[in-house]
Amino acid sequence: MKSGTTYLQHGIINQLAELESAGWLYPLDFAPAQGAINHERAIYGLVGNQIPWVDQKTQQRMHSQWLSLKAQINNSEKSILISAEALASMLEEGIELLLSQLPNREIKIIITARDLARVLPSSWQQSVRNGRTYSYEDYFERIKRAAELPLTDAVGSNFWRSYQLNQVVQRWSKFVPIANITIVTVPPKQSSESLWARFITATGLPLDSAEPRFDDKRAHAAISWSEAEVLNELNLKWAQSNKSVSERNKLRRKIVHEGFQQREHRGRWIGLTAPWLSLAKTWADADVAKLTQQQVRVVGDINELRVDPALAPVEPCPAAEIAAARVIAARFQDRMRLRAVARLLNIPRKSR
Repeated sequence: MKSGTTYLQHGIINQLAELESAGWLYPLDFAPAQGAINHERAIYGLVGNQIPWVDQKTQQRMHSQWLSLKAQINNSEKSILISAEALASMLEEGIELLLSQLPNREIKIIITARDLARVLPSSWQQSVRNGRTYSYEDYFERIKRAAELPLTDAVGSNFWRSYQLNQVVQRWSKFVPIANITIVTVPPKQSSESLWARFITATGLPLDSAEPRFDDKRAHAAISWSEAEVLNELNLKWAQSNKSVSERNKLRRKIVHEGFQQREHRGRWIGLTAPWLSLAKTWADADVAKLTQQQVRVVGDINELRVDPALAPVEPCPAAEIAAARVIAARFQDRMRLRAVARLLNIPRKSR
C-alpha cells in the first residue's frame, strides 16, 4: 500500500489486450459488476482474518469472488498477474494458505515500496479517510509503540506488517526462493525514472515501458493536513451518532471531493514533525541494512528507501488552517441537510 499500486493497476488495465496477446492474463472476470482494478477483494474471500482488517463476515461475502478468480486462473494456460496490496500484511499462515491454492505455478513476488517519509503521512490521512479516529499525534504514537512489539502482537498498530520490508521479504522467502522476490522502489520526485518503467523491468511484462496515461479522476487525491484534522473531528462525532458506516463513508467522500478539493487554498500538506522525522530515519536505516543482508533483488536504488537526509521537519498544522477547513465542512453539511429536507418535502430543485 502507498507505493503507487493504483497507478500501476490502471496502467495494466490500459494494456490488457497487449498482455493477453503476449501470453499473460490479468484476470478480472471474478467481479465484473464491481469494476475491480485489482484482486484485493477476492483475496479477502480466501484468507479472511489473515489480513488484519478483514473479518469473518467480509470473508464470507467475498468468498465467491475468490472461487471465481481461482477458476479463471485454473482454466488458463497463460502466465497470471495478481495484484493485491493486502498481501504484504499477511503472516506465514496466510501466505501458505494462498500458495496452496496455486499449485503447479512458479511463483514470483514483486513488492513495490516507498520511503517512510512519504508513507507515514499518507498512511495517517488514509486512516482518517477510512473513518478511523486517531489524531496526528495519536496515530504516530501507536506506530511507535507497535515498532517495539512483535509483529504477531495484536496490540497497537498493524502498520509494520506491511512496511517493515525486511520482514515482508523474510515471510515470503519461507515459501518462495529469494531469487524470485523483487523489491521495486518508488522513484523520488526529482528522479527521471518512472515507477512504471521499473515495474516493467522487474516483472519482465511485454508492455511499453513509457509511462501510461489515464484520467486523473482515477488517481488517488490527497487531503491537506487541516482537512485531515477536520475529518478526524467528524469521525469522532459520527462515532457517537446513529449514522450507519455507509452513510459516514458517503458523506466523508462528498466533503472531500465536493468541498475540500474545490478550495483554492487548502493549507499545508501533511509532513513529519521533528521527533517523527528522526524516528522515520532510524526505522528506515535499520530496514535497509537488513534488506541488504538478505540480498534481495532491487529494481531502483535501495537507498531510496531511506529518508532523504536533506528533508526538513515541518511545524504542526496551525489552528487557523484547521478552522478554515472546519468552515468548509460545516457549510457542506448544511447544504446536504437542506437538500435532504427539500427531497423530503418534494420541493423542486430550481426553487431550493
